[in-house]
Amino acid sequence: MGSNGEEKKDGNDEYQDMSIAEIIDYCTNARYEEIERELEEMKSYIGGGSSVQSEVQREVNRSSWKAEALQIGCLLTKQCSILIPKISFHRMDPPEGINNLSDSGRDNNDQGNRMASSSSSTYNVQTSGSSHESEIKPFRSRTEVGMDFERERNLFVSVSVGTEAYKIKILDLAITAMNELANMTIENEPLWHPCIAGRILNCAEYIKKFRQVDSHFPVLPNAETYTNPLQTEASRETRFLAVQPVHIVELLMNNDKYSHVLSNMVSKAKVLGVLSTQAQGDYNGALQVMAVEFHASSPLVRNRKCYLARYCRRLNNNAWGVVDVSLQSLFPNPLTRYRRRPSGCLIERFRDGLCKVTWVEHCEVDNSSVPEVCRYFVTSGHAYGAKQWLSTLVRQHERLTHIRVRRDPKLQLSTGEANLLILADQMMRNFWRNLSFSRKNRWMLVSLSDDENINKAIIRFVKEKEGRCPGPALVMAATIRISASARRIFNFLQDENSRSKWDILSHGHVVQQTRSISNGCVPGNRVSILEVKSPEDPDRTVKTLLQESFSTSACSYVTFAPVEASSINMILNGGDSDNVPVAPSGFSILPDGLTGDEVSLVTIVFQILDSAASPMCFPAHSVYNMYKVITETAKAITAGVVDPYNMG
Repeated sequence: MGSNGEEKKDGNDEYQDMSIAEIIDYCTNARYEEIERELEEMKSYIGGGSSVQSEVQREVNRSSWKAEALQIGCLLTKQCSILIPKISFHRMDPPEGINNLSDSGRDNNDQGNRMASSSSSTYNVQTSGSSHESEIKPFRSRTEVGMDFERERNLFVSVSVGTEAYKIKILDLAITAMNELANMTIENEPLWHPCIAGRILNCAEYIKKFRQVDSHFPVLPNAETYTNPLQTEASRETRFLAVQPVHIVELLMNNDKYSHVLSNMVSKAKVLGVLSTQAQGDYNGALQVMAVEFHASSPLVRNRKCYLARYCRRLNNNAWGVVDVSLQSLFPNPLTRYRRRPSGCLIERFRDGLCKVTWVEHCEVDNSSVPEVCRYFVTSGHAYGAKQWLSTLVRQHERLTHIRVRRDPKLQLSTGEANLLILADQMMRNFWRNLSFSRKNRWMLVSLSDDENINKAIIRFVKEKEGRCPGPALVMAATIRISASARRIFNFLQDENSRSKWDILSHGHVVQQTRSISNGCVPGNRVSILEVKSPEDPDRTVKTLLQESFSTSACSYVTFAPVEASSINMILNGGDSDNVPVAPSGFSILPDGLTGDEVSLVTIVFQILDSAASPMCFPAHSVYNMYKVITETAKAITAGVVDPYNMG
């Protein structure tokens, strides 16, 4: 109680009679002097009379107070429950003629309904003729304010890390993190407890043993939820690879290679500053500051973003260490949802040309927004844990080794086959881009059905030439649970003999595999060319598909895209695949994290070309058709893998 008998105001009550614009102006003015003081040190380093430096200095000042204002505006907008306008389709009836798409593709009047999985409309699509209610609304989309704030913050961090004061602090943080990582890779009990999934961290023992790298430990309230603290995730995994340690070091320290090889988990990796470099090819002591963004294998799960320092050091003649550590303690952000504690790998040279890689993942994250269907998959560490990272590294190594090392001259890859693998690799990276919940992928929630297994699907617009997309397109995705092992589902989906059982666009057709290139040790890891034959004329090919399938100890994928037969022939004859468009659809298959190998999470991703689509306009007939394909595909897969008589 105050002296006048009135109860004290708390929170943001002082703003309750002000508009959002007035609040932002008020808070900006109140914070400007404080920001100026914080930037004094930076100014002393980036000043000096140069016009370029002066412009940078002015930009830093503008960026900082604008970022503060944008950040406050984001929080207050959320608190005041300002609703984003909905895009709704009411009483969406199936388009005329939907029950009779001809085999010859005569339905050409509907230019907006060209299926990416059926570029010539060659399949019968059976749908009901009943009316449906549909609604499309934002699915936790990033606003323009959020994107502006990220750009401003990137600029602020990139300029700050160039100052000597920050360099010293970051180097000290990185060295401490490397020492912690080295200890965590060799310690066992009581720090790490063995479990079915590998090893789990004893948090109490961790606190006792290590000096805290981040002064904000143990909990940091999340400004978006206000009540939920960040939860700890930690895991460790060890594997052996037939490779020299320096090759793994180069992969992790070279940003282009890192982003490419680990693209099934890395949405973005941008180097904001290089603080320490050595001679070319020597990464001992290399230190860089990065903005990174990681994604899971379902777009229902938000990406994880942070600023981190990546540090590499040769620990002895036979061992290297590469460590990441969040810079939250140096660049605090009240919107922090993810903080990366010392994580990375220890790479030891072993006998017989092998190296031992021990990977540690340790972070604090807010998982409150993860939907129920993916909840345990994420919180158990299956989505972002050490096993996922290391299995990806092992898979890529096996893939390259299997392709390059072929002792039998008859098995050597031709130029055409090598180019086909390049196209398949591009297709896979486009597929992972479609899976990502990044700021560039503005997903919208679709509600079309009361199906108990698919109660949430999301859709987004793909602009022309994005990832080689041949035109404007729509991507729809849904994640479902299926009571079958991931291996059983993978075998069912990648086998051309069972394709007509789940692909509703090829019911009644014969699917033949005309070319297969193995690219891994696991059966089914291959790139294939599939031809879909007309049921009336087996000699007539109505569609050609490029498919890649692979499985690791942590996840499996089956991805495919329609490609013109003339393009396939051109590539196999040695032509360049760079200009061949691909619009992939497919599946990611993962353990649910709760039941061991008894239940799997399957994310279905379906893409269509639609010239009538735009970022704010999703044609009703396309939304309905895509949703119908996904729901029918989900039912067919479930029936096929649960009923043993359907396995073929």
